[in-house]
Formats: sequence, structure tokens, C-alpha cells
Amino acid sequence: MSFSRFICSALAFALIAPAQQPNKLVDTSKGTLKVSVIEGEGAKNNIRSRTATAPVVEVKDASDKPVNGAEVVFQLPMVGPSGSFNGWLKTQTVRTDQNGRATVTGYAPNDEAGRFNIKVTATSGSENGSVIVAQANIVGTGSSGTADAKKRGWWKPVAIIGGAAIAGGIIAASVGGDSPAAVAAASNPVTITPGAVTVGGPR
Repeated sequence: MSFSRFICSALAFALIAPAQQPNKLVDTSKGTLKVSVIEGEGAKNNIRSRTATAPVVEVKDASDKPVNGAEVVFQLPMVGPSGSFNGWLKTQTVRTDQNGRATVTGYAPNDEAGRFNIKVTATSGSENGSVIVAQANIVGTGSSGTADAKKRGWWKPVAIIGGAAIAGGIIAASVGGDSPAAVAAASNPVTITPGAVTVGGPR
């Protein structure tokens, strides 16, 4: 086969062969109702702190008007990376408000890291629609790390105050000569021992 015939054959195959479509992680809205994801798409839920971004969807009719009172079902994967509603439920059904929006309550991730999809189905009379919300579970530092750091750092101001007291005692000793009070202040240094801090109410 000549080079020119090879080029012609390659061009013909390129025109006849269907173009490959890129894989989509999230499906678009399907059905007679238009379901749009307002919050939660691409969210990363923290396994360690058990916090997750609750999905919020908006339901509109064919005229782009919000649908009030539509039944919206949020469905989590049964296995693998997923989550639960109110501790153990995999599905939750809610009604849209006057703005056509619906969200879940009591949503938390499970202990498996990875990507997953939440299937959302909306129904109003004979009309319906659906959409997919893509999320992921990750192992993050959580909010406890900040709290621990604050607990560990409380003693620093106390140590500074204690150091100032020691310095004051030494200065008093050097200025006051050999007076009993000055000698006692200089010879008895203050010892700071970290421990529990109790904060009382105003008196």
C-alpha cells in the first residue's frame, strides 16, 4: 500500500469511527423535573471527626419554577465508602420547601475512605427527576487537633507569670539586702506544674 493510500484510509476511518466521550463522574439531571445540586457536590467528608457536607438540591418544573412539596429521596451506597443518616439509615426522604429546595439531616460519613455517589430522586405527582451528588470520604486531622493544641498551650501564660514572680523575688532580694522576706522570696523559687484548669462563673 502506498503512503498516499494509507493516509486516505486513515482519514476515512477517523471520519467513520464515533468520537469517544470522556467519562463523567456525575450524571446530569434526568426526567421531567429539573433537579440541581446546590451544595455538597465534590465535598470531602472527614472520617476522623465524623463530619460531612449535607447535600442540598433544588427541584424545578419544565417552566423553571420551584416545585414546593416535592418528595425527594436521598440514597447512599449500601457498601464501600458511604455514610448514614441519623446513625444507621441509608435513605432519607424529605419535602422541598417553597423555594423548591431540600436537604438531609443527621448525615455523617462511615469509616471507609474513597469516592462515592449519592442518588437523589424527586417526585411530584406524575413528574419525576433525578441527579447524582459526588462526594468522597477522607481521613483528616479533625477538629480535635486544634482543641488539643489549645489545651497544651494554656500553661505558657502561667509559666511567663511564674517566671516574672521569680524574677521579682530575686530583684527584691538584691534591693532589700538580707531581710527575711527578701531572702525567702529568692531562696524559694516558684514551681509550675501543668494540671487541670477549672474556670468558674462570675462572682
